[in-house]
Amino acid sequence: MTLYFGDILPYLPVMLKALWVSIYVTLISFAAGGVLGIFIYLAKASRYKALQLISNGYIEVIRNTPLLVQLYLIYFGLGSIGINFNPLWSVLIGMTLNNSAYTAEIFRAGISAVPKGLREAGTALGMPFHKTFRYVILKPGIRNVLPALTNQFIVLFLFSSIGSVIALDELTSTLQNLNSQTLRTLEIFTVGALLYFLTSAAIAFSSKITERLAFRW
Repeated sequence: MTLYFGDILPYLPVMLKALWVSIYVTLISFAAGGVLGIFIYLAKASRYKALQLISNGYIEVIRNTPLLVQLYLIYFGLGSIGINFNPLWSVLIGMTLNNSAYTAEIFRAGISAVPKGLREAGTALGMPFHKTFRYVILKPGIRNVLPALTNQFIVLFLFSSIGSVIALDELTSTLQNLNSQTLRTLEIFTVGALLYFLTSAAIAFSSKITERLAFRW
């Protein structure tokens, strides 16, 4: 079969719309998972054993089970007991919970790298814990974790393709539908792979600029 991308061009707007769905679920789940991850990290770092056990258990369960299985549990498992979420909400919940466990560990590593002397200085100045954490620990910690957070964002973006298994109209699902319509498998998935690659490269490039600005912050 001769390669011909001309038949694919009319479908490019459909692919770009689906790409935006993939980016949208990634942005929401990354932001929500990041906030949740900070609270999970704080629970893990707290002095209370119960909070430590809960947060450690949560992180281990999420990180040691496939995201696809987690999505099945949310979409099909909860649906079997009458708790129904549509495909969009199922993907958002699954990716948010998954991201939060990884983000908690990223923050743990980044904040642990903050020199102990800075923390002691904040305490010596009589700063309340929340101000010490925000201004003395969190800001330098964020600088430390930016590269890891970028990698996590890209991984999460690529993981958004799991939405195709529950018929979410993201990029991979749309590629599968277009392939069944056109039978141009190589062309369709080549263009799809290129869209994934270009988006990931744009994220990585934006992150480098953000890192440079962060070191001036």
